Amino acid sequence: MIAAFDPRSTLKRWIPWPWLDAAGTAFVAGVYLPLSRGWAAACAAGEDVDRFRAEAGAHVRGPTLPATLAQTAGLARRYREATGRWESLFFADEAPPESRLAAAERRRNRAATRFMLSRTGFALWVRQLPPVRWEIADPGTVDARHGDYRNEPAQAYAPSEQPTVQSSHTYTSRGQRRYWIRFPSPQLGDRVWARVIEPVDGPAPTSIVHLHGIAMEPDLWPPARNAFVSLVKHGVRVIRPEGPWHGRRMLKGWYGGEPVLGRGPDGLLTFLRAWVKEVAVLIAWARATGSGRVAVSGASLGALTAQLVAGLAGGWPRCCRPDAAMLVATSGRPMEIVSDGSLARAIGLPTVLEQAGWTPARLAPWLSLVNPGDRPAVDPARVVMVLGEADDLTPYQGGLALAERWCVPSDNLFVRPQGHFSVSLSMLNDAAPTRRLLDVMQD
Repeated sequence: MIAAFDPRSTLKRWIPWPWLDAAGTAFVAGVYLPLSRGWAAACAAGEDVDRFRAEAGAHVRGPTLPATLAQTAGLARRYREATGRWESLFFADEAPPESRLAAAERRRNRAATRFMLSRTGFALWVRQLPPVRWEIADPGTVDARHGDYRNEPAQAYAPSEQPTVQSSHTYTSRGQRRYWIRFPSPQLGDRVWARVIEPVDGPAPTSIVHLHGIAMEPDLWPPARNAFVSLVKHGVRVIRPEGPWHGRRMLKGWYGGEPVLGRGPDGLLTFLRAWVKEVAVLIAWARATGSGRVAVSGASLGALTAQLVAGLAGGWPRCCRPDAAMLVATSGRPMEIVSDGSLARAIGLPTVLEQAGWTPARLAPWLSLVNPGDRPAVDPARVVMVLGEADDLTPYQGGLALAERWCVPSDNLFVRPQGHFSVSLSMLNDAAPTRRLLDVMQD
């Protein structure tokens, strides 16, 4: 029987204070990621024990392993079935009754949650499982894939031709209109999904595209409080896309977001190039459907992506450019996240990179593709930042350096005596940063 365990709830309950952020990092690196590695391996292997061991990268054994694999396979099948029924209803030719849509969403979410929770079944082997599936591309491979853009970052992230965006049928819940949009990824070619939550009384004049952090997959977990969704009551439309390799876009044999870490520089560059272009599509869609003002926001990896959008969009078509940006727990020194970030060190990323030939000297030429630039493409007065002084995952000094480089006004810079997890969670009870974002968008 699977325990009712939701890692997001655990973090929210036990990490509201900065001195517990270290425990959060230890939990993610030492428990959640290894459990996820076993779970992802099981999803690829089905009930084949030998294949599971190969996929997991560990020779795990025990009398309960076959039953654990069978349980995971069964929950994966039920999730796929529920998702298939959900999709056929939400994107049917004719709109079903809203009650059927709401019920289908509850069933999909329930099946998704049970599927995600099945990773707890691998707790017996958590000390044997690695945190990440390492497949680091060597420098030559990365140069072949991304080298043409190393000296032209604006071209690497330039929007492609706008794809057709399809909207699902809608239903109303808690005074909000809810639906999904989907379109082909301009970079990866898979299907992009985004949840849309908006006021019920017509098109919202303001939209916020909010980007999640690594391994955060809100559409696969029970609904939870969100500082940005609370803005819907103020007439704001909130668009929450699933990032590349997350949620419905997970790659077989990998857990959500794992390729960003496991593929090294190639994984990060591919992820960022894909998501930035997808955000441009979402901004254009928001404008085309009634929003005259559009902001991009993000936390952690989502903030690193959002700041590239805000920094490089100057030459984009007007419809694709954001009017404002909000960055939570970010850094203007991406190399520090890899070399000195607490999570990177905890999972052994610096060592693995060096073993694959990625010395600091080899990494340095690629900084141009992850650096948001010396000045934003949006008005600095419309950039809001939330930083934690104790953040050692995306080190605080790097975020502060970005705020200074971009000349972010002091009224827009919120510095908290917290760490990476707690500074993000604190926004649930501190509306000042999101209120400030709304204020600067009205100016």
